[in-house]
Amino acid sequence: MSSRGVHAAGRIMSDLGTPKPNKATILVGILFAAVGMFPLLAMTGVLPQGQQATDPAPSWMGWLIELAFGCAGIIIIVRGLTGSVNSSGDLPPSARPSLRLLNDTLSIVVVCSLATMFTWVAFGPGPRHFSISAGGLFFHTSGSADIFGRIAFGMGSIIGWCIAVLMAVTWARRKRR
Repeated sequence: MSSRGVHAAGRIMSDLGTPKPNKATILVGILFAAVGMFPLLAMTGVLPQGQQATDPAPSWMGWLIELAFGCAGIIIIVRGLTGSVNSSGDLPPSARPSLRLLNDTLSIVVVCSLATMFTWVAFGPGPRHFSISAGGLFFHTSGSADIFGRIAFGMGSIIGWCIAVLMAVTWARRKRR
C-alpha cells in the first residue's frame, strides 16, 4: 500500500472513532512521571540531597511531589493513548468510562497534592526562607519577606483547595447525569 493509501486509511480509521496514539504525548507523560522520582529518591536517601537545608521539608513532601508528577504523567499518557491532544484537555467522547474515571480521579489527586504542599509551606511549623528574583538577580531574604512568602503560598493553598472542591463537585454532577 502506498503512503497515500496508508494516510487515507489512517484518516478513515480516525473518522470512525478509533483513536491514534500520539507517541510524543506518551513520551512527555513518561518524562513527567520520571521527573517526580528525583525528589522522592532524595527524600528517601537513595539520591544525595546536597547541602542540608536550614529548614528541611518533611519526607512526606517527597512522596507528594512524586504523587503529583506521577499522576500527571499517567494522565498525559492516557491522553496520548486515546489520541486526546486538544485544547480542551478532555478525553474524546469515545473514551471508555473507566478511562474517564481514572482521568478525573488522578486530576483531583494532582490538585490536592499541590494544595497540600502549598498548605504546608504556608502554615507548617518552622522557619521558611524565600528568594526573590529580580531581573536575573537573586536576593535571599529573611524576616518580613518570609511572611510575604507564606502569605503567597497561603493564597495559592486556598486557590488550590477551591479548585479541588470545584473539580469534585463538577465530577459528582457529571456522574449524576
